[in-house]
Amino acid sequence: MVRARDKSPESFGWQKIELKPNPKAVLYPLSWGILPISFSVIMAFTGKGEQWIEWLGGFGILLFLVGGVAAIGPRQGSFNSMKVALGFFFCVLALFSWILVATDNLMYTYGILSSLLALTMMYRSIDFIFKDSGLVYQLRWDAKKFLPTESMRDWDVRSARFAQNTMALKRFDSDSFAQIYGFRTKNGLVLRLDIFGIHQESRFDFRTLELNFDDFSSEEE
Repeated sequence: MVRARDKSPESFGWQKIELKPNPKAVLYPLSWGILPISFSVIMAFTGKGEQWIEWLGGFGILLFLVGGVAAIGPRQGSFNSMKVALGFFFCVLALFSWILVATDNLMYTYGILSSLLALTMMYRSIDFIFKDSGLVYQLRWDAKKFLPTESMRDWDVRSARFAQNTMALKRFDSDSFAQIYGFRTKNGLVLRLDIFGIHQESRFDFRTLELNFDDFSSEEE
């Protein structure tokens, strides 16, 4: 007999759903953010309009952050990926650099360099998100039920009770992980299994989750 963990969640009543970011909501702010950064570089080289450099630079970084937030919005817990987190970290660092430039505590050259680095890292983060296979599954759940923690080997269980944040997390490496969290839909509560950072869906072995999906199905009943 094939054990539950040897099959995909769909074989045990889980429904596969699509949680993809809207490309326009991500790429438009990112593209427009490049424009003020470019103007800052031009002003720095020509020496004209230098009083606007920090304002344009800071505005460009804010647009980068808007695009980044739109990218991670549908995928709860994306910050558990190092590549995703680094993109936001360098954007915040660049924004802080422009604040220092505006207060005459830092040369605008460093603000420009930090902005270019932020753009590079944010691009890598967004590219990583868009290349994700989108392995997200959900199962109807009762708020009074508990996770079958005895069937969750090597998982970091943070809450066995239903919660709309990360209830359990299992890392594969610094950028890929699986997490379970609760979510409220129009039709009631569901439990979601989100496998993030896997770029080749056909190559993913569900046995690496080390979950017995039969126990989740029995919990639902």
